[in-house]
Amino acid sequence: MEKQVMGTLISYLVISSIFLLLVFLFVRIFLSAWHEKRIKDFALDNKNAEELSIADAFLKFCLVIIKNISKFLTKSQVLKDYAKGFEKYLFADRQNTFKSIDYISLKFLVMFFVQGLYIISISIKFATFSLPVFLIGSIISFFCIDLIIIWLYQNHKKLIEEQLLQAIVMMNSAFKSGKNILQAIEIVKKELPSPIKDEFNIIYTDINYGLDLSVVFERFYKRVKLEEAKYITSSLALLSKTGGNIVTVFNMIEKNFYDRLKIKNELEALTSSSKFLYRMLVSLPIIFVLVIVAMSPSYFMPLITTKIGYVIDIVIGILYIVYIVVIKQIMKVEEV
Repeated sequence: MEKQVMGTLISYLVISSIFLLLVFLFVRIFLSAWHEKRIKDFALDNKNAEELSIADAFLKFCLVIIKNISKFLTKSQVLKDYAKGFEKYLFADRQNTFKSIDYISLKFLVMFFVQGLYIISISIKFATFSLPVFLIGSIISFFCIDLIIIWLYQNHKKLIEEQLLQAIVMMNSAFKSGKNILQAIEIVKKELPSPIKDEFNIIYTDINYGLDLSVVFERFYKRVKLEEAKYITSSLALLSKTGGNIVTVFNMIEKNFYDRLKIKNELEALTSSSKFLYRMLVSLPIIFVLVIVAMSPSYFMPLITTKIGYVIDIVIGILYIVYIVVIKQIMKVEEV
């Protein structure tokens, strides 16, 4: 019995390692394509080079599979409604080759892959079937893509936040030299890299279509969800209603941005120790379990071989989530 359990644990570790490796490759390919897009305008384009690299061929193959799954999933209204929540994560694709429903297809693809690995390990007698493990593995593999997408989205927002200050400084300098709003935005979208370049391309197009300046930046705020963008929107809305000098307004915006950046850096310095303590307290139970498993591999066997053990596992998981929430609330620092 103990040998079967150890074999099951080993198979889970192997499957998890393969899955993590594939996730790492997916993120790496995604970031490589993103960086390639950023430097494409500054690189020589060899039109005769039509051969795809292994990574590009693999990515293209996966995209074809995802698109085929999406055609089937679009028949379900429930999944289409669920996919709407992923529309804000379509920041990396301005050619509209990737739809929000494709994220759902990717989640199903990863789940089917993990389930396939588990079934293969059972068929070669490397593990025995366990319904709770099968369900838990399916749920984790289905929702793990959400964590990757959220992480990429947060990095995207952080990069826009850092580049937005450069854009405001550049626009303010353009206004002082006598240029109008369209010329200033055109300078920003030519001089700065993506992702702020992509956003200012949209702003430039909106203004050319005749939209009001405050409306254009309000649309920009809804896309990026940054407080700095909201401040620009409110300032421009006030400018359009009361009138005034746009140079003075952007001087005020630039000064406000520098003040916010200074306060933010000071706050990060003051809360760095609290964040480190939070990470330590969250990881401490996991480290404790790993140490016990290393010293006595059979110590936690009842938790994964008996029905009452499954119940205890669920209770432990709930308590651990509550523990994380409580610790996070204790360590939380309110921004003024």
